[in-house]
Amino acid sequence: MRTVFVGLSFGVFCANIGFLATVTFVPLFARSLGMGMAEIGFIMGMYFIVATIMMVTIGSLSDVGGLRNIIIVIGLAGSAVIYWLIGISTTYPQLLILAGLLAVADSAYRPTSVAVIAQLSSRSTLGRNIGIFNAFIAGGMGVGCLIGGQIADKFGLSSVFTMSALILVVGTVSSITSLRFDKKNIFSSNLTSGKRINLSLLSMQKKYLITSGLLLLCVSLFFRNAGFRGITSFLPIYLTNLGADNSLIGLIIAFNFAVQIVLMPSMGWMSDRIGRKRILNLGMLATFLATFLLSIVNNPLEVFGIELAVAVSWACTLVASNAFVADISPPERIGSMMGLVFTSMNLGGVIGPIFAGITSEMFNLRLSFQILSIFPLIAFMLSLKLIGNSNESSRVDHKSRN
Repeated sequence: MRTVFVGLSFGVFCANIGFLATVTFVPLFARSLGMGMAEIGFIMGMYFIVATIMMVTIGSLSDVGGLRNIIIVIGLAGSAVIYWLIGISTTYPQLLILAGLLAVADSAYRPTSVAVIAQLSSRSTLGRNIGIFNAFIAGGMGVGCLIGGQIADKFGLSSVFTMSALILVVGTVSSITSLRFDKKNIFSSNLTSGKRINLSLLSMQKKYLITSGLLLLCVSLFFRNAGFRGITSFLPIYLTNLGADNSLIGLIIAFNFAVQIVLMPSMGWMSDRIGRKRILNLGMLATFLATFLLSIVNNPLEVFGIELAVAVSWACTLVASNAFVADISPPERIGSMMGLVFTSMNLGGVIGPIFAGITSEMFNLRLSFQILSIFPLIAFMLSLKLIGNSNESSRVDHKSRN
């Protein structure tokens, strides 16, 4: 278990170096190629449009026998190739297509790797292990922003994507090596059980989606990410308008993820003790406060303080939602249900960047950010309802997983 955990975590760490470096500097790269704000919004939105479809599809496919290992490796290797191709792109259609392809590759390893960690963990350590795993993700994102900013200033924006590809090659090798040591073959239970795997989430009982809290969780995550992704997609341009250079932009965003390295395991541990949904509620409130405050700053250095709230918001939201889904999922459904949650996040990511791009051309980025902060407020109100709907997830976990 330890070999798989460490090797897979390092692989995802490398993947997220490239992911955040790309997400942070693609808007500036597209801007340097002469693209408008609306075009940039559609590029960022394309990623989430495709991911919305593919997360749940590939999550369901990963529940079939031993495919989980293969899907993870293909996703990591595919992302490395796409990062390199982004760096040599010169037109809007090229970036638009590559954003969609990156979403397919990311969808292959993101929900699937979390499902692996959840299945490897015992009930008492589930939240902590998911938190530690997400700390590797946060660490990779922080390094990606920090290194990406330095490379962009010294060698140019296109070099950021080449760096991302090379680092992910190392991460892919790490994941391949560690997954080969999976002696328990935990991924083959669905094949040996003799049960037919239904890949369609439409067969899931509507009553169960409501009573388990999964539907309300997904709606809440959709609104949260609609506001959050809309703002963060244009944050580099917003910071540039405030006078920040590429290195400072990378440092500001990296600071957020550096804090998350500590917060992810801590919030996972707390969710094991006081309940997933209380931690989720805290994350939604922090998201609203952070997004609104970002819209009123006048100095890029002021954003460092706001990034603390951003770190709390994402650590609480991601860890608590992942652990909550793992709690309520039967073993044969964990991949598909994890995919459904990631899909709801990505669906919000479709609306946010497109909405922000259009409204910023109609008004300005500051007013656009203020409008977008309403979405996390709605998410917070929905998460309060989730707390009132059901018992603490750590106590009502489905006995089918034991």
